[in-house]
Amino acid sequence: MIHGPCGTLNPNSPCMREGVCTKQYPKEFKEKTEENTNGYTMYQRKYTESVRVGRHDLDNPWIVTYSLCLSKKFNAHINVEVCAFIKSVKYLYKYVYKGHDAASIRFENEKTLDHDKILLFLDGMYVNAPEIMWRLNEFNLSEKSHTVVRLAVHLPDQQAIVYQDGQEEEAVARSAARQTTLTVWFELNKNDQDSHNYLYTDISHY
Repeated sequence: MIHGPCGTLNPNSPCMREGVCTKQYPKEFKEKTEENTNGYTMYQRKYTESVRVGRHDLDNPWIVTYSLCLSKKFNAHINVEVCAFIKSVKYLYKYVYKGHDAASIRFENEKTLDHDKILLFLDGMYVNAPEIMWRLNEFNLSEKSHTVVRLAVHLPDQQAIVYQDGQEEEAVARSAARQTTLTVWFELNKNDQDSHNYLYTDISHY
């Protein structure tokens, strides 16, 4: 589980971009594990004597974080790090849900192409085993948990107005008679004493 080497030892390494390692190797020596500002954990890396690996002498900063148990069990190189930041979670879910890659290409001499979008969709469609099981059992593929109500926030007579070019005056006249969620809330508080028990954000629920 040794990275590279890269940097000054091997400037042509695939991980190098503009003279810097994209994987941030070699790492720094650390007496204890720390969490970095960008969410990557800075693992403990005690000072060790360098050993000869290929043509280079490498030490602890070049070691990739790993689980000895997993590496031995699966006889493979397995990089293991703590997910301590939302970007790490996003990175994992992106790979889980990104789906398959597919491309449909057709070469024709005609100037105009008659694209059959339905056929292209069917040719490029891929359904994996879990999705087949889900569909066969007629489980819901999507659901709505709750309604989202956007509450207006504006100063007096400064609510948002949507208009077409050349129809500005008509839009202003319509907005004068139209109420927003904020103006209705003020009216409700004026006429209903019980509404004083609820915040503006709670009114749509109650």
